[in-house]
Amino acid sequence: MSRTIKTGIIGYGKSAKIFHVPLLKAMDGFEVRSVLQRTKNDSKLDFPDVKIMRDMKDLLKDDQLDLVIITTPNHHHFDQAFEALNADKHVVIEKPFTVTSDGAEKLIRLAKSKKRILTVYQNRRWDADFLTVKKVIKQKLTGDIVEFESFYNRFRNYLREDAWKEKDLPGSGILYDLSPHLIDQVLLLFGEPEQIFADIRAQRDGDADDWFEINLYYPAFKVKLKAGMLVPEPSPRFVVRGKKGTFVKFGLDRQEKDLDAGKNPLDEGWGVESAEDYGILYKEKDGDIVEEKIVSERGNYLQFYEKLKFSVENFREPPVSPETAKKGIKIIEKAIESNQEGRILDLRF
Repeated sequence: MSRTIKTGIIGYGKSAKIFHVPLLKAMDGFEVRSVLQRTKNDSKLDFPDVKIMRDMKDLLKDDQLDLVIITTPNHHHFDQAFEALNADKHVVIEKPFTVTSDGAEKLIRLAKSKKRILTVYQNRRWDADFLTVKKVIKQKLTGDIVEFESFYNRFRNYLREDAWKEKDLPGSGILYDLSPHLIDQVLLLFGEPEQIFADIRAQRDGDADDWFEINLYYPAFKVKLKAGMLVPEPSPRFVVRGKKGTFVKFGLDRQEKDLDAGKNPLDEGWGVESAEDYGILYKEKDGDIVEEKIVSERGNYLQFYEKLKFSVENFREPPVSPETAKKGIKIIEKAIESNQEGRILDLRF
């Protein structure tokens, strides 16, 4: 039976305002009842009737609260999720799940013992480009895969003084910021890799890493994941190489940009890419290399909350399994170890 899921939001920065609030406002079945803000009150602009709390313990005392969404800096995720689960709330954690795989395992065990839903906001499972790559692989358009590359590049050649992600804090840096997206997508496509080699650097001489390359080894092919902050030129988002051809996709999914611009995810055409943004399949025909545009799948971040609503109401599998998210954190830990030791490491899950 459908009911309203009374929801609390922990933290009200960019993550909450851009990636969660517009979706919650568009969805039927969620009521944002309270927000934890230490000093500001701007959540009232989005939810005039919301209760603003200054202390998490006060927020969690509300017996009517069903769900807590944690959007705070990464090093707070474990402690806040632990508190929320102990208060018998369902929990959504903004990626990355936790800073350590041991912390992830503790939260998974606690959620099971409390019979509560625990999930991680891996929204880029519902990117148009990733959904298109899934289609290309499922339909074997490139033949058997021999190489897979995924890039997430940006350009900002200076450091921000007020950015916690660029401070020397647990879980800061681009590795914990962007690799959870890339790793999660690879785990969905191919399952668990057997080995890893990683190179992680601070190219802007800051306190936190701002560039990485992670190589994941499978029995029949290799995966390369790469991201950096000093890449002004266009670079592909995905490259799928196979024995029959290669699929190349440029450009990032437009949903983040549209959410930031205040567009409504219920608008017609939401998540639909234009033809000029379609990826290209390169293959051989009659001795020549020919190009074929592959129509992009429709992206839709709302599906996370649609699946979450069903999970909470029926106590079914969440939209993102915390077990998969834990594997992603384990890969990050192994990437750090590989970088420190300068060698390929076996992965044990």
